[in-house]
Amino acid sequence: MCARYRMVRNPNPTGDKKKQALHPRVVPYGTIRTNDLIEEAEARSGMSGADLKGALRVIADVMASRLDQGYNVELEELGFFSVSLSSRPVMDKKEIRSESIHFKNVNFRCGKYLKNKLKTMDLERMPEGKGVLPPFEERVRRLTEYLEKHHYITCGDYRELTGCSKYRALEDLKKLIDEGKLEKNGYRSTRVYSLPSSVEG
Repeated sequence: MCARYRMVRNPNPTGDKKKQALHPRVVPYGTIRTNDLIEEAEARSGMSGADLKGALRVIADVMASRLDQGYNVELEELGFFSVSLSSRPVMDKKEIRSESIHFKNVNFRCGKYLKNKLKTMDLERMPEGKGVLPPFEERVRRLTEYLEKHHYITCGDYRELTGCSKYRALEDLKKLIDEGKLEKNGYRSTRVYSLPSSVEG
């Protein structure tokens, strides 16, 4: 499977009508979550999913502890993690006390190994413009293929997978639920869709 991209143009930061240069942006098929990674890693390594998930949790806890202490963290093969801070703007460092400075985010800088692995990624351009929405049968095929590899899908993931608008995605998912081909779980922002229990096995 090739990664898809489309050419996009950022708004002009100066506010005038001069067009900005186009640049490529990946169009994701969806989001691979922890359980998906665990299943694939289990199949590749022979280690149990429970052990892998437990190790991942321990590493995350240790990373959080070290970042909290002011260290940067390197995960070999992946990259570097560091903390960024925020405060109100001041002109003199004497104008602010440490109590007014807070955690902002965790920054990630990709490591050499991961960069090298991705340098040869296959790419294909996603068709642009109107009339490129895949037919319903093709959208269902993509959904089925996705759910054969993942436990569930969100509306946002389905939109990325098919190129649908939010309205069309919800209509598709409702139709498939009415036909008994999908089940929905969760509520509003946490709602997910999966194959019926009788089909998943």
